[in-house]
Amino acid sequence: MTPPARRADAQRNRERLLTAAAAALDERGVNASLDDIAKVAGVGNATLYRHFSSREKLIEAVYDQRILRLCESAGEIGAARPPGAALVAWLREVVAHITESRLLSEAFMAGYDGPADTEPPQVVAWHHAIYEAAEPLLRAAQRAGAIRHDLDPAELLALTTAVARAGQPSQAGHFLDVLLDGVVPRAVDAPPP
Repeated sequence: MTPPARRADAQRNRERLLTAAAAALDERGVNASLDDIAKVAGVGNATLYRHFSSREKLIEAVYDQRILRLCESAGEIGAARPPGAALVAWLREVVAHITESRLLSEAFMAGYDGPADTEPPQVVAWHHAIYEAAEPLLRAAQRAGAIRHDLDPAELLALTTAVARAGQPSQAGHFLDVLLDGVVPRAVDAPPP
Protein backbone atom coordinates (compact mmCIF):
# COMPACT_ATOMS: atom_id res chain seq x y z
CA MET A 1 0.00 0.00 0.00
CA THR A 2 1.42 3.37 -0.97
CA PRO A 3 1.41 6.12 1.63
CA PRO A 4 -0.98 9.01 1.00
CA ALA A 5 0.46 11.93 -0.92
CA ARG A 6 1.58 14.88 1.18
CA ARG A 7 -0.32 18.10 0.97
CA ALA A 8 1.46 20.67 -1.17
CA ASP A 9 2.24 22.94 1.80
CA ALA A 10 3.54 20.00 3.85
CA GLN A 11 5.77 18.96 0.94
CA ARG A 12 7.11 22.53 0.61
CA ASN A 13 7.82 22.65 4.34
CA ARG A 14 9.68 19.34 4.13
CA GLU A 15 11.76 20.53 1.18
CA ARG A 16 12.59 23.82 2.94
CA LEU A 17 13.62 21.89 6.06
CA LEU A 18 15.88 19.61 4.01
CA THR A 19 17.47 22.58 2.25
CA ALA A 20 18.05 24.46 5.50
CA ALA A 21 19.34 21.31 7.21
CA ALA A 22 21.77 20.55 4.38
CA ALA A 23 23.28 24.04 4.59
CA ALA A 24 23.50 24.00 8.39
CA LEU A 25 24.95 20.49 8.54
CA ASP A 26 27.52 21.26 5.83
CA GLU A 27 28.60 24.33 7.75
CA ARG A 28 28.46 23.15 11.37
CA GLY A 29 28.11 19.37 11.22
CA VAL A 30 27.00 17.79 14.48
CA ASN A 31 26.80 21.27 16.07
CA ALA A 32 24.00 22.40 13.74
CA SER A 33 21.04 23.61 15.79
CA LEU A 34 17.61 22.18 15.00
CA ASP A 35 16.07 25.45 16.19
CA ASP A 36 18.18 27.36 13.66
CA ILE A 37 17.27 24.91 10.90
CA ALA A 38 13.55 25.37 11.60
CA LYS A 39 13.98 29.15 11.72
CA VAL A 40 15.87 29.29 8.40
CA ALA A 41 13.22 27.03 6.83
CA GLY A 42 10.52 29.41 8.06
CA VAL A 43 8.71 26.80 10.14
CA GLY A 44 8.26 26.08 13.81
CA ASN A 45 9.93 23.31 15.78
CA ALA A 46 6.68 21.33 15.84
CA THR A 47 6.67 21.25 12.04
CA LEU A 48 10.27 20.08 11.99
CA TYR A 49 9.46 17.24 14.40
CA ARG A 50 6.30 16.34 12.50
CA HIS A 51 8.48 15.65 9.45
CA PHE A 52 11.56 14.30 11.24
CA SER A 53 11.11 12.68 14.63
CA SER A 54 14.75 13.15 15.60
CA ARG A 55 18.00 14.84 14.62
CA GLU A 56 19.19 11.49 13.27
CA LYS A 57 16.15 11.14 11.00
CA LEU A 58 16.69 14.64 9.62
CA ILE A 59 20.38 13.96 8.92
CA GLU A 60 19.50 10.64 7.32
CA ALA A 61 16.92 12.33 5.08
CA VAL A 62 19.45 14.94 3.93
CA TYR A 63 21.98 12.22 3.14
CA ASP A 64 19.32 10.07 1.42
CA GLN A 65 18.51 13.01 -0.82
CA ARG A 66 22.17 13.46 -1.77
CA ILE A 67 22.71 9.77 -2.48
CA LEU A 68 19.57 9.65 -4.62
CA ARG A 69 20.76 12.65 -6.63
CA LEU A 70 24.25 11.16 -7.07
CA CYS A 71 22.77 7.89 -8.32
CA GLU A 72 20.35 9.65 -10.67
CA SER A 73 23.19 11.69 -12.13
CA ALA A 74 25.04 8.48 -13.11
CA GLY A 75 22.26 7.60 -15.53
CA GLU A 76 21.94 11.14 -16.83
CA ILE A 77 25.67 11.49 -17.44
CA GLY A 78 25.87 8.01 -18.97
CA ALA A 79 23.15 8.90 -21.48
CA ALA A 80 24.72 12.23 -22.42
CA ARG A 81 28.44 11.45 -22.83
CA PRO A 82 30.76 8.86 -24.34
CA PRO A 83 31.52 6.00 -21.92
CA GLY A 84 34.98 7.03 -20.70
CA ALA A 85 34.03 10.68 -20.32
CA ALA A 86 30.79 9.72 -18.56
CA LEU A 87 32.60 7.63 -15.97
CA VAL A 88 35.17 10.36 -15.31
CA ALA A 89 32.49 13.05 -15.00
CA TRP A 90 30.52 10.92 -12.54
CA LEU A 91 33.62 10.08 -10.48
CA ARG A 92 34.20 13.83 -10.20
CA GLU A 93 30.66 14.13 -8.81
CA VAL A 94 31.40 11.32 -6.34
CA VAL A 95 34.53 13.17 -5.17
CA ALA A 96 32.57 16.42 -4.85
CA HIS A 97 29.85 14.60 -2.88
CA ILE A 98 32.38 13.14 -0.45
CA THR A 99 34.33 16.36 0.07
CA GLU A 100 31.21 18.51 0.43
CA SER A 101 29.53 16.03 2.78
CA ARG A 102 32.36 15.51 5.27
CA LEU A 103 30.64 17.26 8.17
CA LEU A 104 27.28 15.74 7.26
CA SER A 105 28.85 12.29 7.31
CA GLU A 106 30.41 12.95 10.70
CA ALA A 107 27.06 14.18 12.03
CA PHE A 108 25.34 11.03 10.75
CA MET A 109 27.93 8.75 12.33
CA ALA A 110 27.80 10.68 15.62
CA GLY A 111 24.13 9.73 15.91
CA TYR A 112 24.75 6.03 15.27
CA ASP A 113 24.45 3.97 18.42
CA GLY A 114 25.10 0.51 16.96
CA PRO A 115 28.25 -1.61 17.26
CA ALA A 116 31.41 0.38 16.59
CA ASP A 117 32.85 -2.23 14.25
CA THR A 118 29.88 -2.33 11.84
CA GLU A 119 28.47 0.17 9.40
CA PRO A 120 24.95 1.42 10.03
CA PRO A 121 22.41 -0.40 7.84
CA GLN A 122 21.57 2.83 6.02
CA VAL A 123 25.24 3.33 5.08
CA VAL A 124 25.31 -0.21 3.68
CA ALA A 125 22.20 0.60 1.63
CA TRP A 126 23.76 3.85 0.37
CA HIS A 127 26.93 2.04 -0.68
CA HIS A 128 24.89 -0.60 -2.48
CA ALA A 129 22.94 2.09 -4.37
CA ILE A 130 26.15 3.83 -5.41
CA TYR A 131 27.74 0.55 -6.60
CA GLU A 132 24.63 -0.16 -8.67
CA ALA A 133 24.81 3.33 -10.19
CA ALA A 134 28.53 2.93 -10.95
CA GLU A 135 28.36 -0.48 -12.58
CA PRO A 136 26.77 0.48 -15.94
CA LEU A 137 29.17 3.43 -16.29
CA LEU A 138 32.21 1.30 -15.47
CA ARG A 139 31.20 -1.59 -17.73
CA ALA A 140 30.51 0.77 -20.66
CA ALA A 141 33.89 2.46 -20.17
CA GLN A 142 35.58 -0.95 -20.02
CA ARG A 143 33.85 -2.11 -23.21
CA ALA A 144 35.02 1.11 -24.88
CA GLY A 145 38.60 0.46 -23.73
CA ALA A 146 38.64 3.68 -21.70
CA ILE A 147 39.36 2.05 -18.34
CA ARG A 148 41.16 -1.04 -17.09
CA HIS A 149 39.25 -4.30 -17.37
CA ASP A 150 40.44 -5.62 -14.00
CA LEU A 151 38.46 -3.13 -11.87
CA ASP A 152 35.07 -3.76 -10.38
CA PRO A 153 32.73 -1.05 -9.04
CA ALA A 154 33.66 -1.67 -5.39
CA GLU A 155 37.38 -1.33 -6.13
CA LEU A 156 36.96 1.79 -8.24
CA LEU A 157 34.76 3.44 -5.65
CA ALA A 158 37.09 2.46 -2.80
CA LEU A 159 39.96 4.14 -4.66
CA THR A 160 37.83 7.19 -5.46
CA THR A 161 36.69 7.49 -1.84
CA ALA A 162 40.28 7.24 -0.60
CA VAL A 163 41.30 10.00 -3.02
CA ALA A 164 38.42 12.21 -1.89
CA ARG A 165 39.29 11.78 1.77
CA ALA A 166 43.06 12.16 1.40
CA GLY A 167 44.54 15.54 2.18
CA GLN A 168 42.49 18.71 2.03
CA PRO A 169 39.19 18.91 0.10
CA SER A 170 40.85 21.38 -2.29
CA GLN A 171 43.32 18.65 -3.31
CA ALA A 172 40.68 16.04 -4.17
CA GLY A 173 40.34 17.03 -7.84
CA HIS A 174 44.09 16.79 -8.42
CA PHE A 175 44.26 13.47 -6.56
CA LEU A 176 41.45 12.13 -8.74
CA ASP A 177 43.38 13.14 -11.88
CA VAL A 178 46.37 11.14 -10.62
CA LEU A 179 44.15 8.15 -9.86
CA LEU A 180 42.55 8.32 -13.30
CA ASP A 181 45.98 8.26 -14.94
CA GLY A 182 46.53 4.98 -13.12
CA VAL A 183 43.28 3.33 -14.21
CA VAL A 184 43.57 4.12 -17.92
CA PRO A 185 44.40 0.85 -19.66
CA ARG A 186 47.84 0.13 -20.98
CA ALA A 187 48.65 -2.57 -23.55
CA VAL A 188 49.56 -5.00 -20.76
CA ASP A 189 46.11 -4.52 -19.18
CA ALA A 190 44.16 -5.44 -22.28
CA PRO A 191 41.94 -8.49 -21.85
CA PRO A 192 43.11 -11.66 -23.57
CA PRO A 193 41.66 -12.24 -27.05
